[in-house]
Amino acid sequence: MTELRPPTIRAREKADTLADASRWTELFGFLEGLQEAERVDDAYLAYRYGEALYHTGRMGLLSSHAQAFEAAARRTRDVAALLRALNLKGIAAFELGMPEEARGAFEALMELSEAEDDYDMLARAALNLGALANLHGDPAGALAMYHLALSLFQKIGQTRGLSQTHQSLGMSYRDMRRWEESEDAYLEAMRLGTGFGYTPIVAMAAIGRSEVLVLRGDPHAALGLVDWGLKLARGLGDPISEGTALRVRGMARAATDGSAEHRARGDFQQALALARSTDNVLLEAETLRDLAHISARIPDVESARQHYEAAASAFDRLGARHAMLQMRTEIRELEAGPSA
Repeated sequence: MTELRPPTIRAREKADTLADASRWTELFGFLEGLQEAERVDDAYLAYRYGEALYHTGRMGLLSSHAQAFEAAARRTRDVAALLRALNLKGIAAFELGMPEEARGAFEALMELSEAEDDYDMLARAALNLGALANLHGDPAGALAMYHLALSLFQKIGQTRGLSQTHQSLGMSYRDMRRWEESEDAYLEAMRLGTGFGYTPIVAMAAIGRSEVLVLRGDPHAALGLVDWGLKLARGLGDPISEGTALRVRGMARAATDGSAEHRARGDFQQALALARSTDNVLLEAETLRDLAHISARIPDVESARQHYEAAASAFDRLGARHAMLQMRTEIRELEAGPSA
């Protein structure tokens, strides 16, 4: 085994300290200040850098970093590093709206991690393949993958992974309109995240539960919770969670009364700007859809049609065929006008 130099040991220790405190912006700044070879050739720092890029919404940079990390791992025949590089590669592709590239990376990750008996990375592969299944309109298939991830994370006592999986379960149950199970999953994610101080998942789960409250017809209760989630996301410097919170707050405001419509539009526009600045296609698609809904209600037919068209295009890029077809249905109904 190669002996680590003192500067590398200190860099790892500092990276750990910042990551454990969810100080992702600082971690990005620290690792960005190193030479590229240091960030890529040290598998430990390479993965930490990938985490920082993900949490600060730098998906394009994450994609190029993951490719360099993968090449370095293959060159040195470091299988553990290769597993982590494949995970980052798949995550970047997913966020950038490249579903087939994401699937290829996650399937390779699952096959290799199973061969290596690496239960942590096998669970992550299952979790991420579940997210793809849910996006592609197969929530039942997603649930099967999530339950596999849960059993693996439980086996190795990985609380962070458990909290992330419950967060994902909340999304699938939401899409299946199983409201109580969705809320329970989000609450469990919040409980686990709070228990070991993982604020990012607490913020995401609070925002997710807020959306369920809106969909269940309780936007007033959702407003307080989503404002708290928004505050957490901004404190973490997490632009994607911030954008999601703004989108959900826009939904809640639009559902309260007509006088809040201009503030709802403001939230949606801010969310859209964050989606585009981070290259997050899913957030962009969902925000455009929600903007279309509020325009259709006025009704502002032309504005609604444009937003539905843009949302359909974004969902199509993601491979989310069911959501894309729903946008096309909304356009047809909008153009047909109200029923007699």
